[in-house]
Amino acid sequence: MLWGGTITRTSRRQKKPSAKPIYKEWWFWLIWAVALCFIIVIITGAVQGDDSSSHTASSAASGKVSKASASRTRKAKDASDTGVAKSKAKTIPIDNEDAEVVSEANFNPNFTDSAWAGTGVKIDRIRIAKIKPFKDTEEKNTVYNGIVLVHFSVTAQRDINFYPTQGTLVTSDGQQVEANMYSSDSFDGEIAKGATKSGNVLFALTKLDNPKDLKTLRLKWDANYDTDNYDDDNSSHTYDVTVNLN
Repeated sequence: MLWGGTITRTSRRQKKPSAKPIYKEWWFWLIWAVALCFIIVIITGAVQGDDSSSHTASSAASGKVSKASASRTRKAKDASDTGVAKSKAKTIPIDNEDAEVVSEANFNPNFTDSAWAGTGVKIDRIRIAKIKPFKDTEEKNTVYNGIVLVHFSVTAQRDINFYPTQGTLVTSDGQQVEANMYSSDSFDGEIAKGATKSGNVLFALTKLDNPKDLKTLRLKWDANYDTDNYDDDNSSHTYDVTVNLN
């Protein structure tokens, strides 16, 4: 308690607190985080757009190449078809050697068949050649004097197995011989639906004086297709055809 006198109050000016730097404000970092996310989204979208465009262009180019390749493939001959039945060469390859042709006769029988499973079979060329006696050391030194080449073309309407290179030939003069699978073209076996395969099957004859002496050729071979239907009696088939040589 103060008695009398004058009370003198000292007035002190309150010092205002200094403002925080902006980077210490929580809302600054929130805005920065949102902006950063937005920038990342924009950049990612642009990169994906470029990749998509590149992929589309690449796919289009690939499609053009594939179509061109397919076109060339359709026009090309079956790669396994050696064309030896059509050839005029003076030798015929057999068991890693060459048999020398003495004389020959060529036929275009134009045989067709589509009775089994819609499979289109054509025998369009046959070459019969008398050869110089040829001793086949791989076949018990059998001496051959003739060769028959049969050209097949096969178009499948479903997946099939087709085996003319394992077939049998019966000639009009009574010879029965098995196909020389090793010296035939490798065109048969599994043939897919819609595919066309072609090639030559070679038969070697022990007797042949004149190629024109043969009037008919009887050919037998097997074919089949896979099925789960046990009642399908058509799944296995033996071809037995006779081709007239005119």
